[in-house]
Amino acid sequence: MILASHIIIAGILGSETQNYFLAAIIGLASHYVLDAIPHWDYLSEEFQSRVKTDKGFVKNKKFWRELGKVAIDGLAGLILLIMLIGLYKNLNITSALIGAFFGILPDAISLLYWITKWRPIKWNFDFQEFIHYYIFKKTERNFWPGVATQIAAIGIFFLMAIS
Repeated sequence: MILASHIIIAGILGSETQNYFLAAIIGLASHYVLDAIPHWDYLSEEFQSRVKTDKGFVKNKKFWRELGKVAIDGLAGLILLIMLIGLYKNLNITSALIGAFFGILPDAISLLYWITKWRPIKWNFDFQEFIHYYIFKKTERNFWPGVATQIAAIGIFFLMAIS
């Protein structure tokens, strides 16, 4: 899933509780569950391959260009979550932001691993690889079906939150 989907869904789920610890757990768990659903991802195959094998890739302009896409995606997700919270005042903003933060934490840890190759956080990278490549068996990454699954997931959780 793209960051915007993780932020919005984990934020909506987190907003359903007044317990901040529970919002964090729900946000974290939602990340791995959502990544098991076949989806589209905008990071190029070259990026995903080189980041695993080329230790000097983080010094490459392509790495930082792809990271710019990630930053825009995350910012868009945060803005959309805040807009949804503004429209529906019954959603708890603090719990939503905690859920959203923990909903993208696994990707942030993977980014840190890509840059540093620090062994203690490799478990998260390996677990995400397992989910992406073995749970949904790396289906063809087609744009429209992949985007549709993310929009549907956001819609379902949003409707659950406002009902």
